[in-house]
Amino acid sequence: MNIKVTRTDSNASTTLFAAAEADALTLLRDHVRAIDDSEDDLIKLYLDAAIDYMQELSDRLLGAHDVVVTLDLAEVNDYHGIVIPKCQAINDDLQISYRKKDNTFSNDVLSDQINSEDNEDYLADFEYIWNRDRYPALINLRNLSGEIKESSKFNEDFVKLTFTAGTALSALPRQYKQAALLLVGHYYNMREAENIGGITTELKEGVRRLIQSVRQF
Repeated sequence: MNIKVTRTDSNASTTLFAAAEADALTLLRDHVRAIDDSEDDLIKLYLDAAIDYMQELSDRLLGAHDVVVTLDLAEVNDYHGIVIPKCQAINDDLQISYRKKDNTFSNDVLSDQINSEDNEDYLADFEYIWNRDRYPALINLRNLSGEIKESSKFNEDFVKLTFTAGTALSALPRQYKQAALLLVGHYYNMREAENIGGITTELKEGVRRLIQSVRQF
């Protein structure tokens, strides 16, 4: 399995504070004691980095993301299905394609039409289970290979799943907001890759504890 995630609302990081961008930036400026708005772009860059850090720490997608998952044939045929990590708040927009005989990917097998024209790759009798309301999500595609007439002889990256997922930043618990403020303050005041003689363990532990306190979220 290979998973690629791309944040689609990278310009909306300030929505974490459930406020207009101007109000969120005022809060961030006050927190880092900035004297004016000349460093707003830098502060937003630090906020983006903070969200990325919290995403890795929580193992959740924070904010809207495009997700592409590729599966080998052995995973597709697994009787128990495949667990899809990291993804929660998954939207109902799943598309499934397989690698054809010429090694290109098919159109979405779930759609009978593409751009108002008949989809030659549509699999009318294909059945699958997509449990997207649990975490981690689970999908079962075990009868897919039996429905395909001709496919690639290569088993790697045999099936591609595409969908969108991620919890809206404004919907995150207040612990994420506090953790983001801690991180932005740290990035703002420590502008070197290394802090000789300094101790950052306390900050990292504080952020970790905040995120862990809502680990089941």
